[in-house]
Amino acid sequence: MTHIYSQEGALSEAQCDKMHAIWLQAAQANGIDLSGFNPRAPRTSRLAWAARLALTVGMIYARFSTKMQHSTEDQIRECLIWAARNGVYVLPESICVDEAEKGKRDRRKGLKRAKQILESGLVSTFLVYKASRLFRHPYKGFELIQEEVVEAGMRAVSVSQGIDTADKKAWKMQLQIHGIMDEMLLEAIADHVRAGLTGLFLAGWTTGALGVGYRPRILPDAPLTNRGLPRTAPEVDPEAAELIREHALLLLDGMPLNEGLRRWRAVGGPCDPRASTGQMNYVPYRTLFSNIRLTGWWEFGRRKNDFSSKLDYTRQIVQPDSEVTRYQCEELRILDDDLFVALQRKLLQRKHGPRGPRKDKSKKLWDLTTGMFFCAACSEPDDHVRFYQVGAGGGGMQCKHGDQCPCKSAVRREEAVRAVCKELAAAIRRDTDLIERVICQATKIDEEVAERLDQEVQRRQRQVQSITKKIDGLYDLLGEVDKNEHKELKAKIKAVQFERAQTQDEVLQLQKQLEKASSTLTPQGIRDVLSNTEELLISAGSGQLSEDGVYKALSIFEKLTGGQIMVHVERRAGRKRTSVRGVFRLQFVDVFPELPLAGQDLPLSDEVTVWLRKPPRLDLIAERVHQLIDVEGMSHRETAKQLQREGQNVNAGNVWYSYHRWYEMQGLEPPKVPYNNGKKRRSR
Repeated sequence: MTHIYSQEGALSEAQCDKMHAIWLQAAQANGIDLSGFNPRAPRTSRLAWAARLALTVGMIYARFSTKMQHSTEDQIRECLIWAARNGVYVLPESICVDEAEKGKRDRRKGLKRAKQILESGLVSTFLVYKASRLFRHPYKGFELIQEEVVEAGMRAVSVSQGIDTADKKAWKMQLQIHGIMDEMLLEAIADHVRAGLTGLFLAGWTTGALGVGYRPRILPDAPLTNRGLPRTAPEVDPEAAELIREHALLLLDGMPLNEGLRRWRAVGGPCDPRASTGQMNYVPYRTLFSNIRLTGWWEFGRRKNDFSSKLDYTRQIVQPDSEVTRYQCEELRILDDDLFVALQRKLLQRKHGPRGPRKDKSKKLWDLTTGMFFCAACSEPDDHVRFYQVGAGGGGMQCKHGDQCPCKSAVRREEAVRAVCKELAAAIRRDTDLIERVICQATKIDEEVAERLDQEVQRRQRQVQSITKKIDGLYDLLGEVDKNEHKELKAKIKAVQFERAQTQDEVLQLQKQLEKASSTLTPQGIRDVLSNTEELLISAGSGQLSEDGVYKALSIFEKLTGGQIMVHVERRAGRKRTSVRGVFRLQFVDVFPELPLAGQDLPLSDEVTVWLRKPPRLDLIAERVHQLIDVEGMSHRETAKQLQREGQNVNAGNVWYSYHRWYEMQGLEPPKVPYNNGKKRRSR
C-alpha cells in the first residue's frame, strides 16, 4: 500500500487492508461493478478505475478524545458504508486518524495530514462521522469546512448528522445548529460529572491524583470505579508526612528553599505522581508547603480547566470560594495550624515581585553563546547539561540544575567568552603550520579541479559537435520523406535542438567554474583571511562589533569550538572562590568559507583548556611550569629563574606548588622527581 504523506496520523498497513475490505463489501452490496479491480494495485491505477466507473474519490477523518475510547474504526466503517452507497471511492491511504487527542487543539497529526491531502487536490469528497470530530468548538469546524473544502470546490459530508455541503442552502444552518446542540450537551455532561465527583469527594473517596504526603487506601466494601478498579480513600503516608514536618520546621528557621529541595532529593523524598521527571522540582516543592490540605482542610473545585483557543492550550483558572467544596478531616492533618500560618508568612516574605521590562541593548557575543557552555559535572555522554543566564541583568551563567549541581558556580559570561576568544585568536596566530598547509592544499586542489573541469568542458564540446551533425542529417532527410513522416521528423529535430541548447548551457557553466578554479589564492591572501578572523574574534570578545559583525563572529566561534565548551568547576580546600576552566577541541574544518578547508586532512589540536575566571597566580603559571620541567627538563631552580626572566615573581617553592597543581588539575598523580630534578648542585 503506497502512502501519500508521512505515517503520522495514518492507518497501519493492516488497518488499510481491513478498511479497504469493508468498502469493497459495501460497494458490492450496492451494485458497484468490481470486476477488474485490484485493491493491491498502485494508487494511480485504482484512481483510473474509479474514474472509468464515474466514482468520486474521497477521504475520511476520525478522532476520539480519551485513552479509554477506541471508536475510530466504528467511525470509519460508517463513513465507508455511506461512501459505497453514494458512489464515492475512499483511498485507504487517505484515511486520517487522531487517537486520544482532544478536539480543542489545533495541533494534531491526523488533522494536519488531512489538510495536506485536501490541499493536494487528490480527493473531492471529505467525510467525517460527526462534525464535532473535527473540532470541539463548532465555529472552528465550520471554518475548516468552509475554507479548506467548500471554497476549494470540494464536498464535505457529516455522515451521522446528514449534513452535506452539496446542499448549498441548508448545510450551513444544519452545521451551526448541530454545533450549538453538541456544545450544550457537553456542558450539561460536564456539570453532571462535576456534581458526581463532588458527591464522591464529600463521601471521603479519592477523586483525583493524591499529592505528596498522602496515599490511597482501598475500600473493600465500596463499589468499583467506572474503570472497574477498587475504590480508594486518601490517608496520610507516615514517612512522607514526617519528612514534610521536618522540612517545614527547617524552612521556618530560615533554610533556603533551594537547600530544602537539595536535602529532599538527597534522602529520596517522594514527588507528585503526575511528575514527568520522576523527582521533586523547585516549584512543586514550594507549592507543597503552601497547600492548605496539610492542615486537614480538603478542597474540591478550587481550579477549573479553561481552554484558550488563541493560545491552543488549557489554563487553570482559580475559582471563587462560592464554587469550592471543602471539608476538614483531622485524620488527614500533617501540620498544625500555627506552624502552617507561620510558614506561609515566611514564604510570603521571600516572594519577589514581578520583573520590570527588559531594556533594549545591542547584542554582544556573550549574549548569544551561553547555550554552548555545558556543565562537566552534571553532563553524561549522551545528555549534556547546558548553562543558563543568571544574576542581575543576566551577566552570569551557571548549570541549569542550580543549587542541585554538585559543582555550582556562577561564571561571568563576558569574562568567559573573552577568554575563549583570546585563546582562539592565539591558536590561529601561532599555527603557522596550518597556514602553510592551506597554501599547499589550495594550490593542489585548484590544479586538480582545473584539470578535471577542462576535461569535462572538452567532452561536452565534442558532444555539442556530435548533436549538431545529427541535426544537419535530420534536415537533409526532410526533403526525402512524405507528408506523414514530415511532421514527426520536425518534432524530432526540435527535441535534438533542445538537447543541444542544454548541453551548450552546461558548457558555459563549466567554463565559469574553470575560470574561478584557475584563480588560485595567493599565500598573502590566505594569511589575510586568517588575520581578519583573528581580529574579528578579539573585537567580539571586547564587545566592539556591530550586531551584524557579532553574528559573523558567532558563526566562527561556534565552528572553532564545535559549539561545545565543557565547564569544569574545582572546589579547593580552604578556598571560598572556585577555579573554573573551559575545555573544548579546536576545529578548523568548515570554518573559513574563503579557503578550501572543508573535507581536507587538516591538523586538529588536542583539547584546549581556558581559564574562564582569572585563577590564582600560581595556578596560572602551572602549564608553563609543566612545560619547562617535564618537556624541557629544567630543575625547579632553573624553572624559577626562567619565569623570573619572563616577568613572574616566583621562587623554587612556588614552582614546586605550581608543578603539583598542574597534575592535580589533570586528575593525575604528580611523578616523584628527584631532588633538583636529578641535577647536581653547582659548586661554589
